[in-house]
Amino acid sequence: MKNIFRGFGSLVSSIVLFLLIGLALALLMIQSSFVDMRFDSEYFVTVSILTGLWFFFLKVFMNAKKLAIWESARSAAISVIVSLGIIAFITISQGSLSIMPAYVVRKALFLEEMLSLGMMNNLLLTIIPIGIAILVVIILGKGRTKVDSSTGWDQLSRCKKVGMMSLFGFIAFFLLIYLGQGGTRDTINQSIIYLKDANVEGFKEYLLSFGPLAAVISGLMMVFQSIIAPLPAFVITFANGLLFGWGLGAILSWSSAMVGAILCFYLAKFLGRPVVEKMVTKKALTWWDQFFAKYGKHAVFIARLVPIVSFDLVSYAAGVTSISFWQFFWATGLGQLPATILYSYLGQNATSTVQILFFLFTIVIALAVIGMILRPKLQGWSKAKHGVKG
Repeated sequence: MKNIFRGFGSLVSSIVLFLLIGLALALLMIQSSFVDMRFDSEYFVTVSILTGLWFFFLKVFMNAKKLAIWESARSAAISVIVSLGIIAFITISQGSLSIMPAYVVRKALFLEEMLSLGMMNNLLLTIIPIGIAILVVIILGKGRTKVDSSTGWDQLSRCKKVGMMSLFGFIAFFLLIYLGQGGTRDTINQSIIYLKDANVEGFKEYLLSFGPLAAVISGLMMVFQSIIAPLPAFVITFANGLLFGWGLGAILSWSSAMVGAILCFYLAKFLGRPVVEKMVTKKALTWWDQFFAKYGKHAVFIARLVPIVSFDLVSYAAGVTSISFWQFFWATGLGQLPATILYSYLGQNATSTVQILFFLFTIVIALAVIGMILRPKLQGWSKAKHGVKG
């Protein structure tokens, strides 16, 4: 029970500390009219709180003590004093002490429809003093969470540490731009809608809106959906065939999909199995372990032939197996080539029936691969049956 209270206190301390840091940064950015007209600086608070939660996660599950700055008297004191100083100076000098912090935090936490400025201000006046008091108790009482983790932060190589922090930094930067730049957010949302709805014509027009950068945006979208978003890649491939012709479209789709697959493969190797299990679920990864164990180096090739199998799931699963990079590379490249060429050709010549043709092709290929997998068992069953009769 004592450890639970300590853990809860540590969580509250990390959130409040990074809330103050994010609020100070947001208020500083808002003072620039150039930035404020082009960027919603309030979302520095959002990303800062997520950073605090990320550091807390690493501290609890990987024993990353150096990242727990809320447990360091010097780091925590400097952060709190500087942040409160900036917040007080800006808001008092502008006569907005009871308005600006509440407005910024309310928008950052997406509570504009739920809380008034007065309610948000009262909430901050309650949370921040309590959070600072808990922070002091955590520091003075040395109330650090005890961790028994098989995946310790100190056990990771310097390269892996830098890589994990760089990955989070990239995600945080992307999230900041996505939330803070309304135009960028609308553009990304529109592309996701086209992909989700399998709207090839709409996605083609979307790419055309970028002019000479259409191919670059298409490639980035293919990599994005390969690594992060479970979106249908065939829409991008069809649109590339329609827009660039089946030959160039196939090259663009194949090469960008390969980049996405390679990134997934090395990301899985880099982060390790425990993290990948959280990304794709333990059950799915166990199933892929059995699949790879049964079919060896041919497993990736077989999986790539079936369009209904998740592209990124195969890549992540392969990254935590013993399969070599070059086996993965050639199996992925050859396995996805037939579908890429066909989708590009259909995109150029048959866009009106593209979804029907896609699903027909998917069914045919899936049945063919299933037949190839079950063929040895069926042959063995047939021989056994004839042997009994004989």
